[in-house]
Amino acid sequence: MCHILHYAPPENISAKNIMLTGQTAHHIRNVLRHKIDDKIFVTDGQGCRYETKISNIKKTRVDTEIIKKISIKQKHTIDLELAFALLKGTRSEIIFEKGTELGVKKFILFTSEFSVLTTLSRRKLERFRNIAISAMLQSQQYYIPDIVFMQDLNCLLKNLGDYDVIFLADRGGELSIRSRAKRVLYVVGPEGGFSDSEIEQFKNLGVELLSLGENRLRSETAALSGIVKILTLYKQI
Repeated sequence: MCHILHYAPPENISAKNIMLTGQTAHHIRNVLRHKIDDKIFVTDGQGCRYETKISNIKKTRVDTEIIKKISIKQKHTIDLELAFALLKGTRSEIIFEKGTELGVKKFILFTSEFSVLTTLSRRKLERFRNIAISAMLQSQQYYIPDIVFMQDLNCLLKNLGDYDVIFLADRGGELSIRSRAKRVLYVVGPEGGFSDSEIEQFKNLGVELLSLGENRLRSETAALSGIVKILTLYKQI
C-alpha cells in the first residue's frame, strides 16, 4: 500500500520528533485535513523513511512523533548524473521533474558557446530544487538529487575524471552502450548543439557519443530519452 509521502529537511528532524512547515504543513492541515494522532509518512531526502503520528497542529506548522525509522537503499545500482545546458522557459523544469522520477542522482547545469541563457538566479535554483523534491515525493523515492550550476563548459570539462563513463548526446554517435560502469554522466547540449571545437574537447577526454536516433530532438526530449535508454541498457528499468 502506497502512502502519501511528505518531506522535512534534516534540520527539522530530531531523535523523536519531526516539525513540518510551509506548504507541507498547509497541505497536511488544509488539504488532507489530518487530525492529531493521524499517522503520516515523512522522508528527509537522504534515504530515511519515518512513520510518524501527528502530535500538534498549529497555524504555521505540524509536529509529529516518530514511531519508526527505516533506511531505504537506492533503487539503481548505477549512479546516473545528467549535465545539460540551461534552457528557456519551463523546459528545464520538465527535465528536473521527469529526470527525478526516473532516478537521476545529480543534475549539473552549465552554459556553452551556443547557450541562450548564461546566468542562473538563486531563486530559480531554489525553484528547481522544489520541483525535484515534489517529483521525489510523487514517485515514492527517498533521495533528493543534487543540483549544481557550473558557469561555463570548462568547469564541467575539468570535473569529468570522476566518472566511469560519460555519454554525450549526438546524432552521429553510437546506438548501443557497451561500457560497464558504476558512476555515469550523460551530457546534453543547448538547442543549437555544441560547437565543433566543444565536441572535439569532449572526444579528447574520452567521452562516448550516444545516438538517440535519426530525428533531431529538442534538448529536453534528448535529456529524457537518453536517461531512459541508458537506464534500460544498464538494466535499471
